[in-house]
Amino acid sequence: MTEYAIMVNIDNCIGCRACQIACKVWNGLKAELTSFNPEGYTNPVDLTPNTWMIIEFIEGTRGGEPYWIFKKFQCMHCSEAPCAKACPVNAIEVHPEGAVVIRSDKCVGCQYCIEACPYDVPRYDPVTNKVYKCTLCIDRIQNGLAPACVEACPTEALVFGPYDELVRKYREAGFEIYGDKVNSYVGRTHYLYATRKYKDIGSDEGKKWHEVLGLPSNPQAGLPVIKAGRDIGAGLAVAALAGAVLHAVYWRAKRIEERKKQSS
Repeated sequence: MTEYAIMVNIDNCIGCRACQIACKVWNGLKAELTSFNPEGYTNPVDLTPNTWMIIEFIEGTRGGEPYWIFKKFQCMHCSEAPCAKACPVNAIEVHPEGAVVIRSDKCVGCQYCIEACPYDVPRYDPVTNKVYKCTLCIDRIQNGLAPACVEACPTEALVFGPYDELVRKYREAGFEIYGDKVNSYVGRTHYLYATRKYKDIGSDEGKKWHEVLGLPSNPQAGLPVIKAGRDIGAGLAVAALAGAVLHAVYWRAKRIEERKKQSS
């Protein structure tokens, strides 16, 4: 099974939001009621249960000159998927293609995945009591298609392909990449970010370029939650087994009583 990734070339992104619209259309997500954001041009301002990806508008100065970077933000699809480890009912599946997918039919709304995610991605919907996020368009990938956002991008800021081939291609072209080796907590991510143009951005503040984009160098979150999720999962399994045993005892006693009545 081929492992895939999406490379986000921030040098090429023009902030058109075509990917954002494509995500909405393909996944049948409702439109959000938005308004003017006085603090920036990111709109909607954050992920929601009905908005699985956004384009963030990042402003700053470098060497006294202003810059404006557009960053696609969504689930990172971690190979070690802390959210999946935290889920007590195994509602989050990690596919060999790289996608980390929440099964809505199994989700119980406990929100442990939200606490475990170091990128602050999953969003809870109190109406459905479910948690939602990007699926990496696993339904399209498994049918030989690129994710909807990639298909919609007009500037090749999003490139889809086999994981190792993408990393090798961009490194050989002189790009710096975030995501192919993050840390043991998340493993490596299947959304990768690359730049040549902004390598030195944030150097005045002692930051790396990906940190300016809000991508932590050493993401850590929710370790106690992961253990709690496992413990709850084990507890649910024990409870289910106990319930099954009690039901069996009740059923057997009932059958014995029925047979006594029939023989009398």
